[in-house]
Amino acid sequence: DVTEVLSSDFIFMPEQWGAVAVEDNLVRQAGQTNFLDSNGQPCPAQMANILLGANEPDIKGSCMGNMFGKCVTSCDDVSVATGDCPIATLDDTLPSAAPNAKGQCNCWQYSHATGVGFWPLAGCSGLQPLPQMWQDPVCVATVMANWKKTAAIAAAKGYKYLSTPLVAENMDYAEKFIHEACGCTAPGQCTCQEASCGCPVYVGFHFYAYD
Repeated sequence: DVTEVLSSDFIFMPEQWGAVAVEDNLVRQAGQTNFLDSNGQPCPAQMANILLGANEPDIKGSCMGNMFGKCVTSCDDVSVATGDCPIATLDDTLPSAAPNAKGQCNCWQYSHATGVGFWPLAGCSGLQPLPQMWQDPVCVATVMANWKKTAAIAAAKGYKYLSTPLVAENMDYAEKFIHEACGCTAPGQCTCQEASCGCPVYVGFHFYAYD
């Protein structure tokens, strides 16, 4: 294995990735250099002063690895209880594998998903609530409460800016997130306009190109 190391030429922009509140002890100080990475090694890059939002909550996505494109949801309780929960792995030396008949797999043990829209979220109903969360006020309230906690932690660590979730395809999702997080009732009429209360000032989206 080869470890990739960022040099001092880089400004690293951290991302929340999930839809739960971040853990305070895992958020590095904004503007800091030689911060410790997830392996406990010092990184000479500089930590940016912007925190990026959740990764692709607007789509369900897929499990990565040997079930990519086939496993499209995590196993429900019935599948786990009956032993009908095939295990996905990131090991690219293994042959392709298949999920169960419901398109479910164990993506949490030896693999990971393309985005947070793949996973359930405590406080929201269903296995994959985030792509349709704007139809569920209870889920919206849960996501926003988590986001406000994240924003407060980030602001206390020196972050001045936030982005929307990094959407995969649905820009309306990002717009709705801004309206809700910033408490907007009309253009220019928002109760929150800064990071400390959770208002994103940047829109994050993924652009995929193939040649």
